[in-house]
Amino acid sequence: MMKGIYIILFGILLNFQSFGQDVHFVQTSATPILLNPAATGVFPGWERVSVAHRQQWFTLGSPYMTTQISADLNLFKQIQNKQKAHMGIGINFYNDIAGDGKLGINQGSLLLSGIVNITEDQTISAGLEIGAAQQSIKMNNLNWGSQFNGEGFDKDIIPAEGNSAASLVYADIGAGIFYNLQNVTSTLSRKEIQRVYAGVSYYHINAPRREFYNGSIDQLARKFVGLAGAEIDIPNSKFVLAPSIAAIFQGPNSLLLGTLAAKFRVKDGTKYTGIYNNTYLNFGINYRNADAIAPMFGMEINNYRFGIAYEFNISPLQASTNSQGSFEISFQWANFQTAMFQGRRTKGYKKPGGM
Repeated sequence: MMKGIYIILFGILLNFQSFGQDVHFVQTSATPILLNPAATGVFPGWERVSVAHRQQWFTLGSPYMTTQISADLNLFKQIQNKQKAHMGIGINFYNDIAGDGKLGINQGSLLLSGIVNITEDQTISAGLEIGAAQQSIKMNNLNWGSQFNGEGFDKDIIPAEGNSAASLVYADIGAGIFYNLQNVTSTLSRKEIQRVYAGVSYYHINAPRREFYNGSIDQLARKFVGLAGAEIDIPNSKFVLAPSIAAIFQGPNSLLLGTLAAKFRVKDGTKYTGIYNNTYLNFGINYRNADAIAPMFGMEINNYRFGIAYEFNISPLQASTNSQGSFEISFQWANFQTAMFQGRRTKGYKKPGGM
């Protein structure tokens, strides 16, 4: 009886991991290529590096931890000829660890995008992500029914339920399209930026099949992501509005993440030389439907961007978490000046706008 109960509970855990949402961060602007491979290379610069770390439900004893690192760059981009298409290339890595069994996933991906200039201010891109993932679990961290000796669980007893794989590897494929409009208007004192972006992406196209228990096949549900947002410079003010929304559908589950944010311009960048960029203080609030709210704060200084967010749980789980959800930090660096990989074709290029 106990054996059956534990097998059922373990199956529920696997289903939660497989058919629940994939990893995500509430600071969606800090992890652009995690949500859409077509966003690779879509920024007004040349090279970009992004790092994010999230620690969730640490009041439950075994926190869920997620770390993501990505880098992307533009190839064959020519400022002098804005009608010419170019490429974006990037890599993305993330690690996710959950629960007492340390159910974890390590995934690395190569991303490629083709970016076409519709007009001088608008681009549309298509992207492809090809990667491999390793999923693992530490079985000896878990208690099994056959280890119950009548008074408690005896770790010295070899569990009869241990006939399972501790690690597996599978291929994963994703694709997407992305639209970006970025208009820069020069005023007497500075450059004002208006940006609108939107995209859709489709992940786990190959529906990877995974097996922890012998004879028990788990198929990773396909995922659809819709993302849209804007950065709107308010005329004659120091504020920039930056709302965004992400909708994620995977298997029977769905997630809606909305952000209402603003940026306060602390210092104007140099208008003509492009040596220094605007300095901003960023603040806002994120809402994940029926689950959490997350105030956030950040800064943009020249080529660097920092952000922190803290989630307060508002779901029925708040009775166990004391309303505490997760802590999240992000860092992003982008090269807006001379391209490392473009040579003399980009000599003299000055940054047109923000990230």
